[in-house]
Amino acid sequence: MNDLWAILLAFGYVGGVVAVGEVGYRMGLPRPIARKVVHVGAGLWIIGTLLVFENRYLAAVPPALSAAANWVVHRRRLLGAVEADADNLGTVWFAVSFALLVLLAWEEPAAMLGGVLAMTLGDAAASTVGLRLGRRPYATLGGRTKSLEGSLAMFAVTLSTLLVVLRLFAPDLAAPALAGLALLGAVAASCAEALGIKGLDNLWVPLGTGFVVWSGLNLVTPLLPALGLGSLLASLIGLAAWRKGALTPSGVLGAILTGTAVFGLGGWPGGLALVAFFVSGSLLSRLFRQRKAVVEADFAKTGTRDLGQALANGVVAAVAAVAYTATGQAAWMGAILGSLAAAAADTWATELGVLARSAPRLITTFKPVPPGTSGAVSVGGTLAAVGGGLFIALVGALADPRWWRLLPWVTLAGLAGSFLDSLLGATLQGVYWCPQCGKETERPVHGCGSRTRLHRGLQVVSNDLVNLLATVVGGLVGFLMV
Repeated sequence: MNDLWAILLAFGYVGGVVAVGEVGYRMGLPRPIARKVVHVGAGLWIIGTLLVFENRYLAAVPPALSAAANWVVHRRRLLGAVEADADNLGTVWFAVSFALLVLLAWEEPAAMLGGVLAMTLGDAAASTVGLRLGRRPYATLGGRTKSLEGSLAMFAVTLSTLLVVLRLFAPDLAAPALAGLALLGAVAASCAEALGIKGLDNLWVPLGTGFVVWSGLNLVTPLLPALGLGSLLASLIGLAAWRKGALTPSGVLGAILTGTAVFGLGGWPGGLALVAFFVSGSLLSRLFRQRKAVVEADFAKTGTRDLGQALANGVVAAVAAVAYTATGQAAWMGAILGSLAAAAADTWATELGVLARSAPRLITTFKPVPPGTSGAVSVGGTLAAVGGGLFIALVGALADPRWWRLLPWVTLAGLAGSFLDSLLGATLQGVYWCPQCGKETERPVHGCGSRTRLHRGLQVVSNDLVNLLATVVGGLVGFLMV
């Protein structure tokens, strides 16, 4: 009977919040403010849920029924205070995520409370700051625009909220682990909010944050300080790279996903090697930019890396870093450095090889081909590939003297990855033909704006897939040679 009364209390509270927002809107309160009143007020019921309910299934009834009611209200435009675009089901998704967290995280209240409050307070801060102070916009999924200021507000408020929640509901968690988990959750929530379109951030943010908190408390507790610091470093470097034009907004997400694992679990050798790859590649992409402009028009992607490129170049190192921490085997450090050496070797070969004055040759036939042709190799490009691999090997060795013995093998791993990249580029990678310009290109739409047709290779084998396979080979060589 107590939970039945709690259900009535829940509906009374949320109904009162909605009534306040709607009356305020009809009396002249701007819709964004009225919407925030309803959003924050309803979200704070998660605290009431913890206080008055005893059964998780009955506790999930109010948000579940609210999801259905919100869908009807949205479709029929019944409440002006919460009205949104026809394809924005944010009010529905928030109630759904609320109900799911109650059902799935009832035994871990920090995860339940942290997930819902991340959306309740963090998202409210993001939209408010973004609308009032947003000066640095960026494009997200579906062509929607958000601001750096809004995302930073999301991070700051979520971080503060999680610090309080964890201190109250996970009091036995050591301070470094608590701070690390709060950082991880805040980064995850900020990334999920930045990707939100059509109201889906109301689903991604609570569930994503709740999952991170639950995982931190139950699965990876000893690693929390390192992972939290890794996520912060990856975020700061990614944002700095975006501001310098080296990463797209989606590329920042890729840098955070891979960098968190490599920085947090790969130690100084892995973390510094990742920074060395990224910084050297970005600098080389700007070297002799005007001379490379004509050739770069045919590349699938330019020096500004997106999500696909960031993952293709770093995900193998991230996986190897997890394995290195789990096993402690030196071979996995070889895999980390070998995969990054392959990525660096390919990047150096591409950025410097196109500057050679003599025509490169196709790796399968050794016939001269125009600079920038997929699968083309040259003496200068090969030497650049060796230099890129050696550079990563040196950084790893300088970071930890134990890895000087890996110097030749990591360099070899880089060269092997670069060689495979060229071989796949000449055989399987999808290469297109521009009828307007009469030349090959890696782009389905050429730089001139003309639509291209598949000329050779397989359409499913993209430049990102080729780069990923190259880092897999580099990581495998590094792993086996240790």
